[in-house]
Amino acid sequence: MKKKKRRSKKKNYNKLNKVIVNIFTLLIIALIIILLISIIGKFKNERKDVDSYSKDNTVSEYMVLDNSHIYLYNLDKLTIKDNEEYLDLREYLAKYESVDDLFTSLENNLNVKTTLKDGGTIIYKTKDKDLFKDDLTIIRCHTEEGNRDIYFGKNMNTTTAFKNGACGKDFFEDKSFTKIYTLDNVKDLGIREVENVIDKEGHTEKVKKHFYELTIKDKEEAIKIERVMDDESVKALIKGKKYTFYFKNKYGELIQNNINDIFNKCSLEQIVLYEEK
Repeated sequence: MKKKKRRSKKKNYNKLNKVIVNIFTLLIIALIIILLISIIGKFKNERKDVDSYSKDNTVSEYMVLDNSHIYLYNLDKLTIKDNEEYLDLREYLAKYESVDDLFTSLENNLNVKTTLKDGGTIIYKTKDKDLFKDDLTIIRCHTEEGNRDIYFGKNMNTTTAFKNGACGKDFFEDKSFTKIYTLDNVKDLGIREVENVIDKEGHTEKVKKHFYELTIKDKEEAIKIERVMDDESVKALIKGKKYTFYFKNKYGELIQNNINDIFNKCSLEQIVLYEEK
């Protein structure tokens, strides 16, 4: 009888262990499912935010005042508070003869965020929502090239705006890229003695190198650069021919898409004769 009781107790103990193990297993499975649902939900929300940003990231021309084209960035309409009522910006602008007059009227409600060294482009942020009903960023273009456009933007990333052509900038920040230019002229500058670093400690020695001046054209723009080249490389260059120029933008700087900015900010790695297809 005692043996039967012991066996019965052992059997009950084993059953209890199995029940506990099953319960823990179910709990772990439930936690994994909850975690997966949470991760998937978070991903969907992030994807939704990205999609909505890319959909909302739109620019439309609103009107022209003087020589300034006024654009709305991520906005369907724009109203501005005048005394106690909100007017469409067109109605508000009707009271002013120039863009300068407009910004003089707004200056107490704007903070200057940045002034660019491109001739005087200013980026403003609105001080409060009372004037425009929204927190806005305003770009007042004033470039050396004569661009005087104005952008009123909601949720505006100014870097993205410039990359998309705001103020006529057409910026990009690729770290490696190619451009096709015409080699207009090659001029022999002669041999010069220059210092050359020879070890990690920074010791130098003087060596002689042959310098050439390359005149490179892109449509109406041209730039002259100096390069150290050997005789074989120089003989391979043909004046008036198109070449593919390989550039490195080491630090990912924001570059204006023109020949001067590209050569000033990027290193030229290679020149290859362009083969038209």
